[in-house]
Amino acid sequence: MSTTDRGYTLLLSHLHNPSTKLPLETIQGALAHHLSSLEPLPTPLAGTAISSPFYLSQPFTHLKIQSFATAFRHATHFKYRALVKAEKERSKMSMLLGRNMQSIMGQWVTDVLKGIYGGHPVLRVAACSGLLLGVEDLKVGDKDGSLDIGSWRYGVEDETVVALAEVMDTYAGSSQSSNGVEEWEKEFQPAGQDILSLVLILASQSLPLVSEQKLKALPLAVLARLLTATISSTFKAGTFLSSVSASVTLSPTHRVHISPSSPLAQTLQSISTSPLTMSIPSLSRLTANILAILVDTASDEGLHSVSETLDILEDIAKQVERDWISCPLASFTDLDIASDSKEMTKSIWTTLKTLLFSNIMLAESILEASVYVPPTSLSDITPSSLALQTLHILSHLSFVISEFGGVTTTTQGFEHLKKTFYLALDILAQGDGESGVGDSGHKAEAYVQRICFSLNSQRAESAATSPRQAKQAFALASIEQLVPVLSDKCIRDWVWGVCYPHLTDSTHRETYESAHSVVLSIFASYAQRQQQNVPLNVSSDRTPASLSKKKAKHIPNLQHGFAAKLYSTVIGSEKKEANIQSQDESSLSATFIQRMIPFYASCLIDNSVDGKLSTPQLQLAYSALVRSASVSAFTSTGAPDDTFTLVWYCIQLILDAIHELSPAAPEPVNPKGKGKEIQSMDNNNTDRIHRLHLMLISTVSSLPLPLMVRALDEIRVFISAYPRNGSGDGKEQTEKTKKEELVHALFHELLEKTGDREKEAAIRWWYKYREVLVQGKEGRLSGSFPSSSDQKDDAGAKGTAREHHSSAEQGQLGQSMLSRL
Repeated sequence: MSTTDRGYTLLLSHLHNPSTKLPLETIQGALAHHLSSLEPLPTPLAGTAISSPFYLSQPFTHLKIQSFATAFRHATHFKYRALVKAEKERSKMSMLLGRNMQSIMGQWVTDVLKGIYGGHPVLRVAACSGLLLGVEDLKVGDKDGSLDIGSWRYGVEDETVVALAEVMDTYAGSSQSSNGVEEWEKEFQPAGQDILSLVLILASQSLPLVSEQKLKALPLAVLARLLTATISSTFKAGTFLSSVSASVTLSPTHRVHISPSSPLAQTLQSISTSPLTMSIPSLSRLTANILAILVDTASDEGLHSVSETLDILEDIAKQVERDWISCPLASFTDLDIASDSKEMTKSIWTTLKTLLFSNIMLAESILEASVYVPPTSLSDITPSSLALQTLHILSHLSFVISEFGGVTTTTQGFEHLKKTFYLALDILAQGDGESGVGDSGHKAEAYVQRICFSLNSQRAESAATSPRQAKQAFALASIEQLVPVLSDKCIRDWVWGVCYPHLTDSTHRETYESAHSVVLSIFASYAQRQQQNVPLNVSSDRTPASLSKKKAKHIPNLQHGFAAKLYSTVIGSEKKEANIQSQDESSLSATFIQRMIPFYASCLIDNSVDGKLSTPQLQLAYSALVRSASVSAFTSTGAPDDTFTLVWYCIQLILDAIHELSPAAPEPVNPKGKGKEIQSMDNNNTDRIHRLHLMLISTVSSLPLPLMVRALDEIRVFISAYPRNGSGDGKEQTEKTKKEELVHALFHELLEKTGDREKEAAIRWWYKYREVLVQGKEGRLSGSFPSSSDQKDDAGAKGTAREHHSSAEQGQLGQSMLSRL
């Protein structure tokens, strides 16, 4: 193109006019076009543009700087398309003897860079960012193909880093000088946005494309602080909800109303229209990359910068939580919001979720990098301390996390949230001692005690609100994962106290289920440690005698049947053994677990009603409970006859509950019209009995061999009590379906879950009674449920076990069982 082209001349005249009336989009398009087509070189135009009064006119605005970067990005695309078009028109000879497209494109990029050298650092960052993004676009490719310019790209990366360093030298010192975060709030004023924040927006788009080695040439600790301050100012340092209480009013119909002219509405408007908010994904991504590099370097300055970033994020989260709990919106649902205020509340939640996303992106990057850092080479900043800071941030934002279903949801949700949460807990549980395990559990225990104290304080202050319930669920989910490294003293004195109030309260489902999960984690951890014969890390300041004083409070509502008699023998043996057992850690742990088992068995049966725990949850929980009781029995020092007393107590408790719920005789017709109510109660009892049957079946694989055979005989009795198969009415069909479910559950339990030693006896038992179970033939079995007075004594149970053990070998019974079922 000739330099006398009229369009080119007009472009130059407008670039030299600081107050031109030509639209910005027009200048952007003309600059991109002439940069890509100017002959012989684009260097003069690039130099003119970067020093032009139009782009240098103050103040710098986001639109003008972004337009300048976009012009260079588009120019790269235009040049490539022109080369593709020219390539199609070239002869074979010129293609063989001439330069290829890669070298032509690389030389053009170099020529453009020559014009940029020496310009204003802000505009240089913009131009280099546009070029780098354009070159990356060509590498990725489009419908015209792709092109990698190779080593010519290195010059663009180098100039991007140098220009950003000059901007930091020029503006970073003044921006951090006086009032800290307040200094950054100027960026929400459209007429005077901070120059450094605008440059960081551009850098967040291009720096991820620069190699890590070149990024290390920058003062990364300073850059991390600047980026963190930018993110903080995006969310007003967490104070964007401080005016919500003054902005919310109730309409005459008692619905929440937020005036469009209220301070909250103005704050949300300024946040939503800020260029920082629109760029928060790229800003967070760049900050995460810089923080990960700082963690990898393991320098003291870098690690302190990372810790300072998490401290600032925690302060923001703490402020947001405090304002949210105190505002009326926390206790209202979507139905309580006036229709003209729904957009306002939606904007609030959009800002809160954006804050959560930004925190997760930064924390995940930090924790992933800290996993590979040896803790012995660090000072006071360790992987565990970083994990603790992350957990505190997530705890303060738990009311936002609950909108995604919480951290324990099994549905498809916010996967990066769960990854960050569990990674933080794993790092915390690992500890920071020598070889990474020297102080395993110490920091975890301190964290658990802190959150338990916080939950107890909140419960004493006022009734639980929705944010506090979300925080309780988050704390319980954290404790569940840390139980294996907690001492039994911590579990007794802190964990049990925060779980106990929620074990029967299902009003807040997440907290209710999390409390049960913690208790099951306690049993599982105890069983695992006992099986491995690892000494338990407990304190000896709590004696069995002192624990027995609290027995009445911990074990309420025991059944007054055979199970109660069994439990009395357990307590009696404990009192006797308390005088002779040493006060070592293992005996204290075993005593604590033995006292928890009867209470929790009764608790699970109480939770077997409709609306509490589901059937699969009950099966899993009761099976784990019986497994823990079995392990506790193996470590008992009592006589052999008493070894499995606590295990059978759990089984007998279910049997007693089934007997109490089973009707002794058909109910007579009620002359006062209450027949439907009685029928409804019978249906509820029938469903609950069926649920208890399934619970009992789920314990079979957890029982020791002598008790397994004894429990199988009890299961055989209530399965055979169902009516024989036949057409029948609807009620009989329902009972047939329930029987089939019980038989299939039992078969699966015997075949898939029993151990090798128990499976042989289970297969023999199944083969012996298969016709009774599958075909419904009663034979010599009674069709009614036995009462507690008809139970066999221990000697009878052992005789039954010996009878089954002395059966003849059955070769392929397992395969036969599969085929016949």
